Amino acid sequence: MKKRFIASLFLSASLLLTACSGGGSSADPAKNPDSQTGAAGSSQLIIAADQDPVGLDPHKVPAVSSNRIYSLVYDSLTKLDDDMSVVPALADSWKLSDDGKSVTFKLHEGVKFHNGREMTSDDVKYSFERILNPDTGAVAKSYFSSIDAIEAPDKYTVVFKLKTPDAAFLANTASAYASIVPKEVTDLNKEAVGTGPFELEKMESGQYVLLKKNPDYFVKDMPKVDSIKFQIMKDEAERLAAIRTGKVDLTTVSADSAKLLESSKNVTIKNYQSMEYSYLGINVAKKPFDDPRIRQAISYAVDRNQLLQTVWKGQAALTGPLSPAQTNWALDTGEYPSYKQDVEKAKQLLAEAGYPSGFNTVIQTSSTYPDMIETAQVLQQQLKAVGINAEIKQLEWGTYIETWKSKDMDLLVGRNTSGVDPDRSLRFFFSSEGSANVWNYSNAKFDELVQKALEATDQTERKKLYDDAQKLIVEDAPNLFLASPQNFYAVSDKVEGFTPSAAGEVYALVKTSVKK
Repeated sequence: MKKRFIASLFLSASLLLTACSGGGSSADPAKNPDSQTGAAGSSQLIIAADQDPVGLDPHKVPAVSSNRIYSLVYDSLTKLDDDMSVVPALADSWKLSDDGKSVTFKLHEGVKFHNGREMTSDDVKYSFERILNPDTGAVAKSYFSSIDAIEAPDKYTVVFKLKTPDAAFLANTASAYASIVPKEVTDLNKEAVGTGPFELEKMESGQYVLLKKNPDYFVKDMPKVDSIKFQIMKDEAERLAAIRTGKVDLTTVSADSAKLLESSKNVTIKNYQSMEYSYLGINVAKKPFDDPRIRQAISYAVDRNQLLQTVWKGQAALTGPLSPAQTNWALDTGEYPSYKQDVEKAKQLLAEAGYPSGFNTVIQTSSTYPDMIETAQVLQQQLKAVGINAEIKQLEWGTYIETWKSKDMDLLVGRNTSGVDPDRSLRFFFSSEGSANVWNYSNAKFDELVQKALEATDQTERKKLYDDAQKLIVEDAPNLFLASPQNFYAVSDKVEGFTPSAAGEVYALVKTSVKK
């Protein structure tokens, strides 16, 4: 089997808010984490993060504020390269059986966990069994529902026996949610021990997270810096001031802020089309949202183009359940009738569902992300025009994550990453057993479509199945898919080698250095 294989990855690190700096003081960054220079001759990336991590267990914690940390602490069997192809990571190679129901990985020999112990096939077996254990509550459990058994015939060989062929399996092994963890560490939220390019040194809630270079990292000459400091800066104005004054050297910014910084000295703006999309999530288990006519009415009431201009200042594209960056898979949004705002159609559907005068509801969103707040505000006004009166409740980050996981919201504004392979975008988020299906959505026809697509070996057949699945999920509307934005980075001229892309900022950071 070829080592390079186009497929998917949970690219949640696309929200990474980062900064970097370097220098030559004699301070020890472990003893003085506020130092930008570290020990004499060392370099440190200072990363302006918008949120604290809310846990560091890569199997359990979905928050991007956590993912951006543990993605640097752990490795997976595979990873994506800049061309979005699956390439070796902890596994040097793999072979697929002729019937597509067995995958054999050969591990890189001599890889060490941060505690000094060698990583072996037993750790890989343990990690995937932990993910599949319902008691774990793993984010990636549904990614690997095709696994029937896992064998470790020798120290460096792992064999996955599959119930059915799984076209997304290799790509899913590249997810940070499929990180390989040591079997002896029982609480990964308290003790982060991986094989990754950086080790966890210290955390101060609300202030910073400090990582130091793994001296035994198995990838030659990586990473390029000696430490990374995630400086918590929840306010974008604070991040803008920091990048301008050189306190930080790299940070994500909004489209408006990117324009403001274009004329700044010693700062460069870099951008790319993200795999992310903004959405309005709808809890289909709650009345009146259990009626698909209500959900369709909401879709017809929404003017997505207004959201593009108001929230994203035109620096985004209309999106369905698959980001338009997924050029091989995403349908043109012109395929979806409910994407054309039609207030009268919305009122008609509300009346047919027994709500001719509309109803009251609540939209919840994160208090930290301005685009989420503004999206909620625009939606509030658009829904009001058809009689739906929505109160906006802004939640602090930890509460927002718990609300998302609770499956007990009414309406929720958020952002997802659709990934490279449509299996993540569709089965993971919306199948009845999908790990990220927090909307209580269940449709047997949809489940059948995405399962058949997962097992399909013919790409033309797979494309047709995913086309049908996209149309069905938009029609049923457990989510309204809104906009897929450009991501912008403000980068100090001290930074070298930082090339952000949809492949994931983690890999960009590992290759980033700073001028001495």
